[in-house]
Amino acid sequence: MQETIVSLIEESLLNYDCVVIPQFGGFVLNTKDFTFDESTSTIYPKRKWVAFNERLRSDDGVLAMALAQKEGLKQKDAFKAIHDFALALNQRIQAGEEVILGKVGTFTLQNESKITFEPNPDTNFDLAQFGLIPVQIKPKAQKPVLISNPVVESMTDAAPVVAEEKQKRVSVKFYTYVILAFMLGGTAAYYLTEPNSRYVNSSMSPLTIKIKKKEKVATPVVAAKSVTTTVPEVAKSVEKVEPIPSDEIYLVAASFLTEEKAALCQSELVSKGFTDVEIIEKEAGEKHFRVSVGRVANFDLGYQKAAELKKDKKLDIWVFKKQ
Repeated sequence: MQETIVSLIEESLLNYDCVVIPQFGGFVLNTKDFTFDESTSTIYPKRKWVAFNERLRSDDGVLAMALAQKEGLKQKDAFKAIHDFALALNQRIQAGEEVILGKVGTFTLQNESKITFEPNPDTNFDLAQFGLIPVQIKPKAQKPVLISNPVVESMTDAAPVVAEEKQKRVSVKFYTYVILAFMLGGTAAYYLTEPNSRYVNSSMSPLTIKIKKKEKVATPVVAAKSVTTTVPEVAKSVEKVEPIPSDEIYLVAASFLTEEKAALCQSELVSKGFTDVEIIEKEAGEKHFRVSVGRVANFDLGYQKAAELKKDKKLDIWVFKKQ
């Protein structure tokens, strides 16, 4: 059960800015913007880190409703389980034990029996920054600067080089002979390979080269087969059946000793946009008039609806079953 409560605390911190453990303390999220560490050239993403406040001891019902919905417990048993968890956690810390609360942080006991909390630096409760990790920027590499070597200028003009001119003249004659040989070879190849009907006769060569013509064979054409496609039938839509609200399970927002105060609360809730506001009739032996904002089919839907109203309307709701 303790591991389940710890996991519920972690999940609740992803959805709420404050989570209270009754009679122990509350966790509050603080936002830290993007930071840059110049010493390591590292950019750290935006994050939400946890702080602990011992003065936040009043029960807001968030953990109890989450535990009841997850484990299928009654609301009374869920509140008792949270109370036992807070008592056991306080006893372990007072005994001098270092308590690690999942991914949230670590509790220790310092001088004068003061509880200290150290948040987990590797946990980021900001879902908008999920998957972002610190990025280290490499310093820009500087290009090396080339220093030119000093050149001593000659005081006298250099003498002309005769060997280079002679070599240039020889290369021009060589290329001239190559071009002439290429032209003569091309002319001879033309006369030797010029076609004449079925035979090739050359006046410059006594050879007679026979060239046989190949008969063209017609390629048969195969007709393409027609392809038919079938379209699967669209599955019929299934109508969703909504659960029928129960006449005995209510979402109670407040309770009063007098019916006049209950009626004032009813009119105030109607002015805020609630449409199914009603005053539950007292049974024999009951002292309070309860004001309900709606009915549900079962307890699971009641806990879910209570959590949504807690988040959207900022309204504390408890689930009540009429005996």
